[in-house]
Amino acid sequence: MSRTLTRTTLAALAALTAAVGIAVAPIPAGVAKAAPAAAQCLDPAAVGAARSDHAGKADPNSADVVGNATVAAGLLPGSVSVPTYVNIITATPLSKTERTTYRSRVTRQISVLNTAYAGGSSAQAAATAFTFSLARVKFVVNAAWATMGYGSAEEKAAKEALRVGGPETLNLYAADIGDGLLGWATFPQSYDSKPLMDGVVVWIGSLPGGPDPIYSLGDTATHEVGHWLGLYHTFQNGCSKNGDYVDDTESEKSPAFNCPVGRDTCRAPGLDPIRNFMDYTQDSCMNEFTLGQATRMADYWVSFRATV
Repeated sequence: MSRTLTRTTLAALAALTAAVGIAVAPIPAGVAKAAPAAAQCLDPAAVGAARSDHAGKADPNSADVVGNATVAAGLLPGSVSVPTYVNIITATPLSKTERTTYRSRVTRQISVLNTAYAGGSSAQAAATAFTFSLARVKFVVNAAWATMGYGSAEEKAAKEALRVGGPETLNLYAADIGDGLLGWATFPQSYDSKPLMDGVVVWIGSLPGGPDPIYSLGDTATHEVGHWLGLYHTFQNGCSKNGDYVDDTESEKSPAFNCPVGRDTCRAPGLDPIRNFMDYTQDSCMNEFTLGQATRMADYWVSFRATV
């Protein structure tokens, strides 16, 4: 089935996200969900417009971003183990063989996360404080939840029924999500006001080994977990001084798609960070977090997610 998102639909989604601390990743207009040409992700802090138009707009969460996170001195690489609970949500029961396949794909997804957050995807990548430990895979049969849309009653019901743990626990929901989306995530600072909504939702096809040729290596989850740990997109605020509030990510006017080597959209030094997990390039193109992003994630962990 083809999923089509018009600019009006994207604008409405962005307006909906503006006050709630959610990052949403729609598949672009006119692209079949099984084979999207480019990933998209509406910024939570956003901007009230389609994400391609948000460069340079004010960030309503900037007060949280600039100065309210504790500096996380002493969080060494790999020092924080994040318990991870994965829910595979389908409309009909899976066969034994299908369940075995999904367990394998989830195991591979955890491996992808651990490699990415350890800085193991490229020689330039920074190691972060985070590792991910698979605590449980749960198979859930619910036709309504299996096609949940962002902000829907079905999403709320699923999370209220399934979410476990506190702010330090990653709950990942994989389903054939609606509205042509690849995924969405909540920010750390949203936990206190809406703890049951906390977590990451991804299209089930984006798990490693899925059907899509460019979005099935598992980096939709890598990107969305980056939001869950406090990161914005690399093109947040476009070419403006604040950008994504990380000093060592190059300025970028707008999202990059596919893998446009040599792209340079801002006058500031450096090419666009197309290899960064927080851009919109395809899975095989993105392979790094920067040291500044690793520091930001650690700071936001200490400020909003650490329980001891």
